[in-house]
Amino acid sequence: MAFHRIIYNRRPLNLIMMANLIDLLREQMGIESSVPGKLRPIVDAIPNKLVSTMLETVIYDSLKHAAICKALIDIEAGEIPTRLDVDMATASEMTQTIKQHIRVEAEMIQRLEEMLRTVKDDRIEAILRYMLGDEHRHHDTLSNMANLLDRDLLAFDEYLKLAQTYMFTGGWDLSK
Repeated sequence: MAFHRIIYNRRPLNLIMMANLIDLLREQMGIESSVPGKLRPIVDAIPNKLVSTMLETVIYDSLKHAAICKALIDIEAGEIPTRLDVDMATASEMTQTIKQHIRVEAEMIQRLEEMLRTVKDDRIEAILRYMLGDEHRHHDTLSNMANLLDRDLLAFDEYLKLAQTYMFTGGWDLSK
């Protein structure tokens, strides 16, 4: 009987975990949101600028993670559309701005890699590698966003071409 109970409990546990995603995200958001209040006094008390700056990055990351959790909660609750709902001009401008920043990120990656080739201090190397990791994540995130926007713009362009071909040039006979 215990064997059946273990198998029985394993499946509902996964369903419960899926059903409680919003609760888990809310809990995570609360934890992330508490970090700045706990670290701020330490950051303000530390005279070493490098140490306080590195702790400041943890505060920023926690705020960012809390915002991401909130967005995921809103998406899961159906409060945020899963598609970008902007006009073509705005989407095109966004895509161009993102692509421009992708080039900037690539340049920052190259500069950090050059610095890493010259650095002798292990502590500085560790911090530069941390920054390099951030730049790679930024580059990947922006590249993925640009690809998604390009795909939507391409799909819309294809739709417009079809509409022009069939609606505006008489390709479709709507009288039938």
